[in-house]
Amino acid sequence: MQVSRRTKFSLAQLLTVIERPTVRVIFEKFGLDPDTVSSPENISDEITDADAQALSDLIIELIQTKNTIRYGVSPRYKFDEQFSILEKSLLLDGYLIEDKSIKALDPNFVGVEPVEDALIKELDDSTLQNKVGVKQAVKASADDFVKAQPDYNGSLTNIRIALETLVREIALEKGFTTTRTGNTWGPSLAHLKTNGFIDQKDESALSSVFTFISNGSHIPLGFSQAEYVRLGRNMCTSMCYFVIKTYNA
Repeated sequence: MQVSRRTKFSLAQLLTVIERPTVRVIFEKFGLDPDTVSSPENISDEITDADAQALSDLIIELIQTKNTIRYGVSPRYKFDEQFSILEKSLLLDGYLIEDKSIKALDPNFVGVEPVEDALIKELDDSTLQNKVGVKQAVKASADDFVKAQPDYNGSLTNIRIALETLVREIALEKGFTTTRTGNTWGPSLAHLKTNGFIDQKDESALSSVFTFISNGSHIPLGFSQAEYVRLGRNMCTSMCYFVIKTYNA
């Protein structure tokens, strides 16, 4: 499995509420440093630095032994809360936990980092004036999805804000004259096409995704709300990555 930094931190948070001797055994089993279980910070560092295979094996172990591990946590709601966050973080990465197994919902490409991590790196490497605002919107979208009482509308709204902010800021840098308030999506996108930053096919793709996630109240037949929001969010995150990657080229 290729999991995001968000999922790694969610995993670390879960491990911090599990009994230390149990975590130590798990770390030893999968080749991680057992001495790092002494503090949440060290656990987090070990998890974020671990290779993909070790993390995959560790996550599968936690899923398969969930009930046994949960029994040793007091109070047990701490385990339930953190496991729920991990479960939703994995869902954002395209992995669904069912009973004691986990399955991939999307095609997997070995060695390719999750698109949200790649997006954040491209934003960090860019000279975009308001990249902090875009990153905050991306983070808020994920937070809305994984929290105990998910705000699915908020998740889609925030990722849409990230894309709109990104397009608007690049358009302003390329000579578009408008304020940073009001409905600037359509005019900003049109300016990027006129400017030559994107072509007609790019504009159509971006516009279609924006429209798709703007219709968040309509859930297509056969989709749960979580599935639909995950799909829309991933599509929009990919479009954000396309835009900032093009900007950085």
